[in-house]
Amino acid sequence: MRLDDTIAAIATAQQPSGLGVIRISGPQALAAAELIFRSSGAVALSEAPSHQFRHGWIADAEGWVDEVLAVVMREPRSFTTEDVVELHCHGSVLVQQTILGLLIEQGVRLAEPGEFTHRAFLKGRLDLTRVEAISDLIHARSKGGMRVAAQQLRGQLFEAISAVQEQLIQVASLVEASIEFPEEGETFTHREDCLRRIEDASCELERLLAHADQGRRLREGVATALIGRPNVGKSSLLNALLRESRAIVTAVPGTTRDLIEETVQLHGLAFRLTDTAGLRESSDEVESEGIRRTRNTWSAAELVVLVVDQNQPPDAEDQRLLAEADPARTLVAQNKADLPSGNEVQDAWQTVLQDFEAVRMSATTGEGLELLKARMVRRAMGGELPRAEEVWITNLRQQQAAQQALDALRQAQTTLEQDAGEEYLALDLRHALNALGAVVGETTADDLLARIFSEFCIGK
Repeated sequence: MRLDDTIAAIATAQQPSGLGVIRISGPQALAAAELIFRSSGAVALSEAPSHQFRHGWIADAEGWVDEVLAVVMREPRSFTTEDVVELHCHGSVLVQQTILGLLIEQGVRLAEPGEFTHRAFLKGRLDLTRVEAISDLIHARSKGGMRVAAQQLRGQLFEAISAVQEQLIQVASLVEASIEFPEEGETFTHREDCLRRIEDASCELERLLAHADQGRRLREGVATALIGRPNVGKSSLLNALLRESRAIVTAVPGTTRDLIEETVQLHGLAFRLTDTAGLRESSDEVESEGIRRTRNTWSAAELVVLVVDQNQPPDAEDQRLLAEADPARTLVAQNKADLPSGNEVQDAWQTVLQDFEAVRMSATTGEGLELLKARMVRRAMGGELPRAEEVWITNLRQQQAAQQALDALRQAQTTLEQDAGEEYLALDLRHALNALGAVVGETTADDLLARIFSEFCIGK
């Protein structure tokens, strides 16, 4: 990637809207913008104070294009640390594309996906956890995901990792001094201090990793399968959770034959719901294919909501499904609680559900629905959503790198306790520091960086 040229892109969505933004960054950003911007005042754009809007017009060789506001952000006080100009125009797709075309005619290059953020990263404006937080904010599916991304963008995960790095750098300095200068009598006399620092660093990494799976669910949403035999109300439950008629509901068993996928936010957490075909033996080719897909979805789901008709005694299909279900990731929705049922039926269900968490509810009337939602969130998150002061890891890359650092620290602790030698201890510490560097982007491979930035839109 070249860093000595000037780039531009449309930073807002390409659809009619009230406002559109064209972003320019690089050494010729001011010069290129001034060639197409006609200021309404006496001060030229190149002489305008930084971080102040200027009113004017965009014009081409044929006449006026649009009325705009231009803001100059001079280096290094900009997102990319370069000279940046933003042109705020009306949100017409044609207007935005015309302005971008005029800039390209002035020699400005169209930015690659994520290039503005990539420049900010390469020039030290952002670490990799903040880069990923920007992407997570843009793609946030829930309030919980939004808030944890904003927390990372403020640098709280970076600061937590940096604190661990600082602890280990101090330990590594003592160890390296013992290795490099034995003739000066610098014997390794700091064993207890180093052991304490390594234990403190390990505890901090364990704390960060404790909620890593829940952090990923906040970011990505919880893959949730609605399963059950035909006609127990799976589609009705999907509609009730979504508060809209998304799935067709009839009294005919086997109505749902293909998977229906929707996302709903419950208590600040996104659930990726999949309504599935009813599970039963079937000779119908189309229904059998739906059942095969249902089983694949069931196997891959992080949370399973097994829907049963609590007004009918558990039959062989119900009991077979319960026997296959994993109680640790299954929540039973005892549907149709609005209909009368006898004590014998309820006793039968109580017996077969003794190993499962179950909620009596009605997808038709909404009875018990809020309790079911709360239980879904509790099952997915193992408790509450993160508090404002908590720092959570939120993706698999961060989790794997932090785990590698923790493994190296545990090895370092063993090496130190067994007096295996300062050289081995130094090697363990280097492995831990390299893994921590990968979390924040200090030691991350170029191909991985390219994949991360390729997920951004062009204007970011």
